[in-house]
Amino acid sequence: MKSSIAALILLFFAFHNLKGLAQNIHLKSKLEKIVIEEDSSFVNEVTIIFKKSNEPRLYPIFYDTELEEVSNIKIFAKKGRRQKQLPLKNIYEEDVKLDYITSKKVKSIEIPADMDLKLTYLVSCKELMYFSSLQFFSYNQIDTLKYQIKVPEKFELTHNTMYKDSLSFYAIDSTKTSAGSLWNVKVSPKKVEPDPMHFFGIYKNMKVPLMRTLIIPSSYKNQPTKYMNDWYFKKIAQKKGLNTSIKHKIDELTDNVTDPLQIVNIIYSYVKSNFKYVAIEIGMGAFIPSHSNEVYLNKQGDCKDLSNFLSEALKYKGIESDIALAATFDHISDCDFPSLSSANHVICVAYINGETILLDPTDPIHMERTPVQSLQDRTILIINSKSGSFYEVKRFSPRQNEICYQLDLKIDTNNMLIKGAFDIDYNGISGNYLRRILESEGKKELENFGRMFYEDLFGNQSISDLVVTNESTKLHFEGNISINGKTFNDGSDKYLFIDFLPRLIETESRETLMEGTYLRSPFYKKIRAKIKMNEPIETFNPIKHTYEGEGVSLNITIRAMSNLEIECNYDFVFDHIFIEKGNISKTNEILKSFKKIINEPIILKKQKD
Repeated sequence: MKSSIAALILLFFAFHNLKGLAQNIHLKSKLEKIVIEEDSSFVNEVTIIFKKSNEPRLYPIFYDTELEEVSNIKIFAKKGRRQKQLPLKNIYEEDVKLDYITSKKVKSIEIPADMDLKLTYLVSCKELMYFSSLQFFSYNQIDTLKYQIKVPEKFELTHNTMYKDSLSFYAIDSTKTSAGSLWNVKVSPKKVEPDPMHFFGIYKNMKVPLMRTLIIPSSYKNQPTKYMNDWYFKKIAQKKGLNTSIKHKIDELTDNVTDPLQIVNIIYSYVKSNFKYVAIEIGMGAFIPSHSNEVYLNKQGDCKDLSNFLSEALKYKGIESDIALAATFDHISDCDFPSLSSANHVICVAYINGETILLDPTDPIHMERTPVQSLQDRTILIINSKSGSFYEVKRFSPRQNEICYQLDLKIDTNNMLIKGAFDIDYNGISGNYLRRILESEGKKELENFGRMFYEDLFGNQSISDLVVTNESTKLHFEGNISINGKTFNDGSDKYLFIDFLPRLIETESRETLMEGTYLRSPFYKKIRAKIKMNEPIETFNPIKHTYEGEGVSLNITIRAMSNLEIECNYDFVFDHIFIEKGNISKTNEILKSFKKIINEPIILKKQKD
């Protein structure tokens, strides 16, 4: 049964409500005993101790039907020192099938009221690589969370814990046994608010404690990256190769073209323009692509499918190319440790004259030879025939993403309106949030959106004749503006308010920003506003305001160019991608200071005859 996002949300709330009663499950403890088998499968025996409740509850068990099997579900009531097994009243099983989630199911177990209870069940998995993380956070209140991992002698466990400092208690130890090793982990998990997507392995903008894990054969001792690379390389080897008709099409596209960079551009543009993006599946289908011939035949695929096809097409034309596991800005972790839990994305990587070129065929406005916007400051794991390698994606610099406003304005003599024209240039990826509207909706829709957007940006002033021009490295807007109620005369003085100047951060209308706000990329914004007077004024010394912080600065200058013209300029540099603990204080200080400056009138003295 196909469902919508709305259906998923309703399903999610059904798991947390039983007979109209809100669910607030408090667990005394949760223990997961994970046994790694010699045949590269593993079994997880889960034991949950519930606190007594006045109401019945539903406890959901989410699992992947491609790889996992849930069995041996039992519930016990505590009778003194004894545990009495109870009959299972209800187990509700539901398929969860969305456009981009195709292999998840949920079993909801009814937990009776008014008893101290223990729930046990087994989860078996045939793919050892799927044991990729231990969660140290919970959607329920858990007093104690324990993991016990038994690893046979032929394997060893490698691990990496993120955001460990957010845990109030964390302990881990390992002991050598005659059969291998035994790991014990005990934490007081961090309580987080549940989100429907979390149950399906989709985490966005979460900074929660998580242990990334990888079980490697002893023959790969101290080589986890090589093992991850070799495992994945072997899996995708079966999905490579191009048939004759595809090769003919690629030859046709690149006929008489010999420059490798031009070949990359042609094939990259062809895939982005002619292949439909369809989102990921869960299970190994989330990581192993479809065969490149199948992707071409269907003209669709997700990130791994399109990147694999693109890589094969480039290799056919003699251009060295690989695919890489990656983690976008909103993933729970960076891809700087070899584990499937580290990645939520796959891209293509090409090599020309010693240059590593990133290609993301799911991003229709990405340009080769530039960083992928969603991967700035992130690490990717390049999969190749050698040992694999991590590669750090650079961020754009503020100067690469220059936003330039030029306003030529004049105060009307009769009604004191300020009228004029403006030009705006978005360089680099500074205007990508607008380019995406142009890509998906078209020029007319962007101009309609732009008129309302800039009216808001200029302080609710009137915008007309807006025109957009899309160039390869620049997005250009031009139009006319009419500004009302910003000039006043008072005897010998003229008052000019400049709160129509565009705000510092266009994509955020709030006066102060919260930690975790994603600002897409560093940028440098410069405003040049010339205002011609309707009568002569006395010239004055420039008025300057300067604010500096780590990676953020603002310089404002107001000056008289002559007795009939003033200029209001500002330069704002923001060399960050997120609002974080290290920059939030200075950024908000600058935002408040800017607001205060532009809200105060400039007092201009009329020139005496």
